[in-house]
Amino acid sequence: MKIIDAMGLACPRPVILTKKAIREENLEEVTVKVDNKIATENLSKMAKQLGFSADVKTNSNTDYEVHLVKTGDGESVAVAEEGLCGEYVVAISSDKMGTGDETFSKNLLEGFIYALTEQDITPTYVIFYNTGVLLPSLNEKVIGDLKELEKKGTQVLSCGLCLNQYEVKEKLQVGDITNMYRIAELMIQYKVVKPC
Repeated sequence: MKIIDAMGLACPRPVILTKKAIREENLEEVTVKVDNKIATENLSKMAKQLGFSADVKTNSNTDYEVHLVKTGDGESVAVAEEGLCGEYVVAISSDKMGTGDETFSKNLLEGFIYALTEQDITPTYVIFYNTGVLLPSLNEKVIGDLKELEKKGTQVLSCGLCLNQYEVKEKLQVGDITNMYRIAELMIQYKVVKPC
């Protein structure tokens, strides 16, 4: 039986690691070690979607083991992803996700962009405008993930007017510069996901 050590990894990494291992290694049984209750809940939800049972063992409030066993009940991987077809655009208008603590909100958005790199169907475009243009210009963690998305065929676009407004046009490290007409055109043409 495979054991995945996801201790210390923030959401969504434990789920991504586990799902990837189940697929790539065709696992029917796996135990995942995590350090928080939310990770156990997310792993249990994923298990149900993929046709696994989930048994959570609590060793302490910072030490959990989630044991997954294939049951065949629930959705198969193919069924779980059947609805995930078609092209889509991710439109990011801020360097934060949601409102609240600024550092936490920035970390949430970094986690979201990382999660995009692990999707089976990656976005056709990721578009940045307003303070979102700070990410492909200044945030090294996000820049690395955006380069990974580009390798998978995603086109990264940043609003030129916005880059000028925030004085980061010369600092843009990934993707191409576009204009608001093209952004509007893409947002009308494709399904749009807006995390901000």
